[in-house]
Amino acid sequence: MENTTAPVKMPPGPKRNMLLSRRNTFSKGILQFLQGFVKEYPGIGRIKTGTLSFVVLTNPDYVEHVFMNRDKYVKIQEGGNLRYLLGNGLLTSEGEFWMKQRKLIQPVFHKQRLQGFVQKITDCTNDMLDAWEQRDENTTTDMLAEMNKLTLDIVGKTLLSTDVKGDFKKVSDALTIVLENITRRRQRILQLPYWVPVPEHVRMQRYIKVLNDTVMDIINQRRKDTNTYDDLLTMLMEVEDADTAERMSDIQLRDEALTIFIAGHETTANAMSFIFYLLAKHPAVKQRMEQELITGLGKEELSYEKLMKLEYTQMVIKEAMRLYPPAWVVVRRAATDDVIDDYQIKEKDIVIVSPYAVQNSDVLWNRAEEFDPERFAPANAKGIHRYAYFPFGGGARLCIGNNFAMMEMQIILALISKRFNYTLPNDYVMELNPLITLRPKKGVPVYLKSIAEHGIKLLLAK
Repeated sequence: MENTTAPVKMPPGPKRNMLLSRRNTFSKGILQFLQGFVKEYPGIGRIKTGTLSFVVLTNPDYVEHVFMNRDKYVKIQEGGNLRYLLGNGLLTSEGEFWMKQRKLIQPVFHKQRLQGFVQKITDCTNDMLDAWEQRDENTTTDMLAEMNKLTLDIVGKTLLSTDVKGDFKKVSDALTIVLENITRRRQRILQLPYWVPVPEHVRMQRYIKVLNDTVMDIINQRRKDTNTYDDLLTMLMEVEDADTAERMSDIQLRDEALTIFIAGHETTANAMSFIFYLLAKHPAVKQRMEQELITGLGKEELSYEKLMKLEYTQMVIKEAMRLYPPAWVVVRRAATDDVIDDYQIKEKDIVIVSPYAVQNSDVLWNRAEEFDPERFAPANAKGIHRYAYFPFGGGARLCIGNNFAMMEMQIILALISKRFNYTLPNDYVMELNPLITLRPKKGVPVYLKSIAEHGIKLLLAK
């Protein structure tokens, strides 16, 4: 979107290097810093921190420009960080290799195949709810932990045809520690190479090995299995290169499987935790959604077609992901000089596009801080700029599992709403933890009450 009539200028921003400025407020939290910065420099702003230059974009047209020009704005191939965890998987790869892998994996998530996942998601969720029936209703249950366990089970059953319940705690603990360490490392100007054996790196290697071993055990077990599976893992293992007829190496299999294993459950678990928090805080919205679920689904089995007709439930999910997008920031590096409107973007600039900052902007959203699903009613949604709301990213790198995630969240909401009510403790205060993904810092504790105990189950069955 180069403007050829106006003189090119640098984006506005603080004149002093942030390392030397008293206004350096990173210590107060990156989310607060971003929100304050975009209020002072709406649309576009430039920050110099040490030797690095950051350009923060919140104008939806500018965001669109970055997403639609992926050759100009590329993944940062740093000395490690997310690539150190996921290798050269779909989330971290670039160029022709990324395109080939994307085309390979995409069919698993086509809408016509999602129906086949409905029953597996239903079974996993009902297993969790059966366990909930045995819980003391006077003791809180952490929805973040429960959703992590559930979505990990769902990814294992649907995409890998594997039961990973027994591995949940070690996988969850390892992932949390690795993501926390990566986040701390990203915030440092000086980042030691991962091969330097400092205690933090040694600890990282130990927990990444836990994740690697878990995935490789799944792959090795599949190789020994004589049964036939129609899932993502089978596709990855059997596909052959069109030119060389070679199959994926164990390393590439691990990279792709681990990427799906982690990205396919962690973000959805976070999103569901925020949804339950917001519904518990807004009983009128909760009641309206539950009524739609009762009338829209009835007593018959769930189906993809029925789920797609749950308009208000989808509005609730979308509004929750507006306020609390799990993928809260997208970072790109300018591969070449560019001009956005009349603003100069220089080669090697680090471009920051934050769904959290954009979707919580008072400039773009009326009463941005309020939870209001009506924003996404069909008549209202028509007026929302495509890149004022982008919790699943955008452009060619739009999240490959977005339709799967939306369907999964609707099924979980529907089944829980039929069997349980949930309320927050009076003293609970939501705190955000912006790691690689956005999480509730202290989880989301709720009191669960079985609806059957209160004589409402008959009403729901009508």
